[in-house]
Amino acid sequence: MTAVDTALASPAAVRRLAAKYGFTFRRSLGQNFLIDGNILRKIIHAAEISRADTVIEVGAGIGTLTRALGSTAGRVLALEVDKRLEPILQETVGEYDNVEIVWEDALKLNWASFRDRYGLGRAKFVANLPYYITSPLMINLFRQGSFLESITVMVQREVGERFTAKPGTKAYGTLTVLAGYYSEVEVCQIVPPTVFMPPPDVESAVVKFTIRPYEVETLDPTLFWTTVKAAFGQRRKTLANSLAASLKHLVSKKEVHDILFACGISPERRAETLTVRDFVVLANQLAAFVSKDAK
Repeated sequence: MTAVDTALASPAAVRRLAAKYGFTFRRSLGQNFLIDGNILRKIIHAAEISRADTVIEVGAGIGTLTRALGSTAGRVLALEVDKRLEPILQETVGEYDNVEIVWEDALKLNWASFRDRYGLGRAKFVANLPYYITSPLMINLFRQGSFLESITVMVQREVGERFTAKPGTKAYGTLTVLAGYYSEVEVCQIVPPTVFMPPPDVESAVVKFTIRPYEVETLDPTLFWTTVKAAFGQRRKTLANSLAASLKHLVSKKEVHDILFACGISPERRAETLTVRDFVVLANQLAAFVSKDAK
């Protein structure tokens, strides 16, 4: 097995680079750099990186995970939005010919277009994600990242628990349903704040999503996402009321009731009580109704 490059995973390395380049951490950009080589190796191991892999990283930072990926993967595309890090990354990952730094905002990307631009086939996504972009980025990856084999990310522990939440719990929501539809989810490691510089206020988790087709295919992926969003849009309301309020451009309240009854779902239930399969069946029934109504 190829040795993982952990040269930057130490407090001394971060301090040296920050001092040399006059770099100051920006909390607004979620800049908490990993300083523990063991955790770095566990991320690479969880992602099952090999020389056959093309890897996409978001949030290159000073290059800690980027170097580790460069030492183990065949090709690395590392996205970073903070141009202040350019001279640091030139020093820290310049020796890796298989690493390319992409200066773009990951939240503004269309991932299908990104795949085409860089001529990607299958790829893996590995990142120590800035907390503030986790939810919107993961939603985009699930919806646009059909070319991905897996997604392995360090996220805030609370968010990690939302990905694996059970129906009927407070944590269960849109992220849970999307993750469950597009992937098998595994929490690989709980990580304390002390392995970062500066340390965040909360624990983190390494979570792996193995992308796979769901047992029941959705007829209209966009409408599936619209349905899930609508259902959770007003959590305190009944499912019928939430859907009727958000989907009034598509269906009337009576039609919402009819669709729910056709699915065997009580209109009085709330969104968090539905399983992933329930949402697929509901979205497919809605798609069939909208299609029929349009004819």
